[in-house]
Amino acid sequence: RAHGLHALYHGDEAVVDANIDIVNAMYEKLLDEREIAPNALRSYYVDFYLAQMLDGGFAQYALAAHERARVDSLVREGLHEMGASAHLTLFDELAAAVAALTVEETEAYLDGDPEGSVAVARLEDLDDRFEGLLEEEDLLALNGSWLRGQEGLLALDEDGIEDEIARRVGLIGDLEERRAAADGDG
Repeated sequence: RAHGLHALYHGDEAVVDANIDIVNAMYEKLLDEREIAPNALRSYYVDFYLAQMLDGGFAQYALAAHERARVDSLVREGLHEMGASAHLTLFDELAAAVAALTVEETEAYLDGDPEGSVAVARLEDLDDRFEGLLEEEDLLALNGSWLRGQEGLLALDEDGIEDEIARRVGLIGDLEERRAAADGDG
């Protein structure tokens, strides 16, 4: 993976990866969504959605997304902002179809067993549409292009990234409480 936005003009994957690395570094330093640029988060979660869909479909995304309502919102906003309207439509269809499942159907879907349920079979069909849709709307290309077009984008080398994150950490008023909470979770 590329590190930092110094990889800015080296392709869509490098730009998206650089954003992911920076957001991950911010999370590791206990910065939260209040201190991370909203569009950085939108890009981060659109890429998360893409990775989960390619690896295991919407069921995997739904299981892996912590605070699912918030993540869904960031994915929707990112898809909209990037101009991925067909992906946004499919995302909404998938989310609505999952929300409509019964408990038994949800278990069957999460287990990858479409047998015996029209609702689960429909979700499998929606999952199958995803990869074909990537041919029309390449999410990685749209994400990278959108990131490069952000106003106020900082192109930093690794030292600059560390300095910027340290600066942001220095602005956190409740850092000790966050550290204590993080230590309690581990």
